[in-house]
Amino acid sequence: MKNKFTSFAIICFFFCGNTVFKAQESVEINNLKSQLKLTKSDKERAKIFGDLGNIYAQNKNADSAISYSKLSLSSYLKNNDTEQIGRANLFIGTLFLQKNDLVTGEKYLLEAEKYLHKTENYEKRALLNFWMARLNAVNKKSDIATKYYNEVLKYNKEGRKIDKNLVMESYQGIFANNFIQQEYADSYTALYTYIDFVKKNYPENLYPAYRSAGTFFLTSRDNKKALEYFQKGLEVSQKSHNDLQTAEAKIFMANIYSEMNQLEVAKKYLNEAKTYYESQNLKDNLPLVYYYFSDIYSKEKDFVKAEEYAAKGMKLSSEKDPMYQYYKNHEGFIGLKKIMEDSLSLKNSPSKLSELEIKTKEQVKNLEYFTQLKTYVSPEIFIQNYEVLHRAYAFLGDYNQSYSYLKKMYDKKEETYGIDKMKALSSVQSETELANERTRIKLEEETKRIQLQKEIELKALRFEYEKKQAAAKTEEERKRLALEEDLKRKEIQIKFDEEQKAVSLKYDQEKRIAKIDQEKKDAIAKADLENSKAQKNMWAFGAGLSLLLLGFAGFSYNQKRKDNKKIAEEKKKSDDLLLNILPHEVAEELKEKGKTNAKHFDQVSVLFTDFVNFTANSERIGVQEVLNELNICFTEFDRIMEKYNLEKIKTIGDAYLAVSGLPISNEHHATNAVNAALEILSYIQQRKKDNPSALDIRIGIHSGPVIAGIVGVKKFAYDIWGDTVNTAARMEQNSSPGKVNISEATHQLIKEDFNFEYRGKIETKGKGAMDMYFVNQI
Repeated sequence: MKNKFTSFAIICFFFCGNTVFKAQESVEINNLKSQLKLTKSDKERAKIFGDLGNIYAQNKNADSAISYSKLSLSSYLKNNDTEQIGRANLFIGTLFLQKNDLVTGEKYLLEAEKYLHKTENYEKRALLNFWMARLNAVNKKSDIATKYYNEVLKYNKEGRKIDKNLVMESYQGIFANNFIQQEYADSYTALYTYIDFVKKNYPENLYPAYRSAGTFFLTSRDNKKALEYFQKGLEVSQKSHNDLQTAEAKIFMANIYSEMNQLEVAKKYLNEAKTYYESQNLKDNLPLVYYYFSDIYSKEKDFVKAEEYAAKGMKLSSEKDPMYQYYKNHEGFIGLKKIMEDSLSLKNSPSKLSELEIKTKEQVKNLEYFTQLKTYVSPEIFIQNYEVLHRAYAFLGDYNQSYSYLKKMYDKKEETYGIDKMKALSSVQSETELANERTRIKLEEETKRIQLQKEIELKALRFEYEKKQAAAKTEEERKRLALEEDLKRKEIQIKFDEEQKAVSLKYDQEKRIAKIDQEKKDAIAKADLENSKAQKNMWAFGAGLSLLLLGFAGFSYNQKRKDNKKIAEEKKKSDDLLLNILPHEVAEELKEKGKTNAKHFDQVSVLFTDFVNFTANSERIGVQEVLNELNICFTEFDRIMEKYNLEKIKTIGDAYLAVSGLPISNEHHATNAVNAALEILSYIQQRKKDNPSALDIRIGIHSGPVIAGIVGVKKFAYDIWGDTVNTAARMEQNSSPGKVNISEATHQLIKEDFNFEYRGKIETKGKGAMDMYFVNQI
């Protein structure tokens, strides 16, 4: 049920800005009202009315703000002050929008547009266009909304003096606009433009940008990417110590883990969010947490708990809550699933069938609310309701209604997740990532060339002045030479800094040009697609007549489609199982050739972990509890391995083996392995604070060559061999609890990137004395 919350998140993009209201002292209002009594000038009275409107708005008293702003508008109309008339209408319009009176708000904004477009006040014109865009987006007038957003961006490109926050939120708005239309390819392009702008201009606002990216990938069913961006959002919020954002990010993390069927991890994140909201007495935030708990228990088929949590959420919510109807719909949805779970009992119980009929009618009414809603609604709401109503009417024996809802479900799925949309997204995504990678490599190579050239010049300069210093006869001459050398060094540094800026600018321009070219291609492709659709519609008209005569053939065809679909589903299950056992590249080779050969890798980093006193802890607190703890920890380790591109090899009891740098070679293999190890330590440290039964851990890493391949033909497994693996195991055995112990070989690869504690030469079983280092947390 991923999209019920994410749909609300998109609506928030339209009307939840970054405005901070500051409370003002009533004495300020009283002073202005006193001035009003003494003022006889219409112009001054209009200004005071406007100031009062602003203060009341800042105090969140919209009604008083509107009243005084209308008085100022009347005065401006008398004086025919074009700019002030436009500004006053704009201000009043936004106040009505904040009151959720979209009709009146639009009336004032359209009036503002008439006047402000006659002025050179681009700051207010940009603000007007921004609010007109949001208004039209919520009213599902997407093309008009995009036009207004692009007007704001045009002002920015022209160098007009406008609020950069509006530019950022316009980029976000264009993404959201494409997203709610399920134009996934356009959404992807807009999303990365938005993130790129935020990174360069407002890095402090990266959390909502990453949240948008996570929401996008979750909806387009790319769980791995969604998890990556929600994790980034969580890290940003934790780094900035924004506890409210952190709690929200944990709800998103729970959502994605629930989608990936890692339900215990999802519960962990939800419990953390719940604990924070309860500690801060933020009761309005708890219904959403209960909603997700209900969803998880529904997936576990524990409908009693699912219904209990749904009821908890409803009890804390109210009709003023924008999510109220979502919670109400969810409660009805869970109720229907619960009663239909025991199908045998249901069919033989008239009272239960009667209850099912009542609940079905109630759910139809819940669905009607979303059907009639003029603003955006997530397609998942319809898909899930159509599916459950199809089943309910089948139980009730109303097969016409059951078929009707089944057809609606398939039609909605095709409209939302049709193959054409997914192919377009995949194409844009791969082209964008490939172009970005090429640009990154070119920039990296050019940067290395500049750096090398700079170092050569600096060495030549040093050599020249060392000779001059040796020939100098007095201390004064030597000081002069030192100053002269320092000045020339600075000149070289400035020269190469400017060259580096020029190179970066050049590649930024290349990226922008590539983006413009891609937009042109997309526009042509879109026009071709529309033409193709028109031809398909003409064909469908004639084909419809033929289908009436081919009912039997159609039945056979549908049966074949079902069989093919079943075969495809089974193939997907086997593919997914294979990918769970083998790396993607190895799995593809096995499917293509029917076999796979062992391969030699020159440079990888092997990571070993082992829990301390595992056997003793099993005896102390019980085997089952220790095994549960082991499962929770290894699940988190799997996530960390994925984050740093390590390949998990296997677990051996309480030991965990992973490798960095295969099956695809990676020059940063040692850095990635150490970063993964440090994150494991951080997780274990936090785990020990949260759980008195948590285990301590030792970690060891060694770098070198290995052989990797598949072992056996039955219950086969992907494994690695070689002295590097044995040495990594020795690094772990000679580590200490809560420490990462690395070899000299690994240290040589990363010595510039981390802080170390040299341990000296330590005698190692079968290896003799070896240099070892502890890696310190950064």
